Amino acid sequence: MLTDLVVSQKVVKVNEFTVVGVPIRTDEPVEETGTGLIPEHWQTFYKQQLANKIANKVNGNTFALYTEFEYNQKMDFTFALGYEVLPGGELKDDMREFIIPEGEYMVFTTAIGPARQVVVEAWAYIREWAKKNHRAYKIDFELYDERCIDPEYSQVDIYVSI
Repeated sequence: MLTDLVVSQKVVKVNEFTVVGVPIRTDEPVEETGTGLIPEHWQTFYKQQLANKIANKVNGNTFALYTEFEYNQKMDFTFALGYEVLPGGELKDDMREFIIPEGEYMVFTTAIGPARQVVVEAWAYIREWAKKNHRAYKIDFELYDERCIDPEYSQVDIYVSI
């Protein structure tokens, strides 16, 4: 085990794929306080059943994307929740298409626990890791698959572009 926060990390090659999701803009200082926009965005995504508006889903895995990083004092970025899709789907409402580029990603696997807690703790570990390692800041994503059916007993893979 690497730490109590991240149980494994490895480099993987990812083939290009497309995610359709609902984006918001936010920044690192706001999100690091724990009172940022991301938790509310998750609630809205599920309460309004926005997943049902995404056509041509490949499977039921949810993706949380971090992209369009702005290198300013606040490190603004776009956060989106969505699903991998097949080409040709119609975009509804505030949906956007995001291309996950082919490339190498460092995959951090969280400990098992409440999803919100283990992901926040893993990102704290990743921020420390990034001080000594190369992070490309292209697009990073969290993969919520069958290990996340119970939000209180979840394990999440976090893909960081390198």
